[in-house]
Amino acid sequence: MQVARRMSLKWDFSTVADRLGEALESAEAELRLEQSVYGLDVKDEREVQGLLAGGLLRWYSVAREVHYPSSAGKLSHRERCDIVLAPLGNPLEPVKLPELNLFTLASGETEVQYCPPGEALWLEVKVAYQFREGGARHKGYGVQWRQQVMSDLQKMEADPLIHEAGLVLIVFNESAEILAKDLELFEDVLAMKEVLAGFRHVRSVAISDRIGHHLCTAAVWPTIQR
Repeated sequence: MQVARRMSLKWDFSTVADRLGEALESAEAELRLEQSVYGLDVKDEREVQGLLAGGLLRWYSVAREVHYPSSAGKLSHRERCDIVLAPLGNPLEPVKLPELNLFTLASGETEVQYCPPGEALWLEVKVAYQFREGGARHKGYGVQWRQQVMSDLQKMEADPLIHEAGLVLIVFNESAEILAKDLELFEDVLAMKEVLAGFRHVRSVAISDRIGHHLCTAAVWPTIQR
């Protein structure tokens, strides 16, 4: 039998940031061991999201490209969240639980304890690159920190069925000094757009310089649901 169970849960964003940093560090170590001519910074946003999701599987039940819970019942243009975390062994509750039937009982299927959407952690994951392949500066670097990120955060913040959420920003750039300045500027934009966010958690990994990037950083902000 499959049932949903209410769980009292408060997500530790510092630990989530640690796990994201470990996933990036492990991926970079693998590339160095392989002596790869390509680095993490050639991966596009969806590939980076997949890398992070795979790295988090050791610690959490992970779902990708999940429809926002309040969009259930809409036939088209449903908004999706990049990564949703639930406790390990307690996957995110499906939109509609399968009905109990005689086959289920006869099969002896073990009980699944689902995590309700309101107790899962919903994460929007965005990636910003200071340089492009060949070492040219990415003209859209500043834009990457603003437009789509703001739109996604506002949608997530407004969903009444999401209680725990956050933004993960993966940044590839040349130095810690530039990173610090850019993170402060980004938080100024959050404030201007009236997006409510908590204290940021930052984990940086040194990466091999292939196109100008020396640092890969996961910056995580808890969003405050209205």
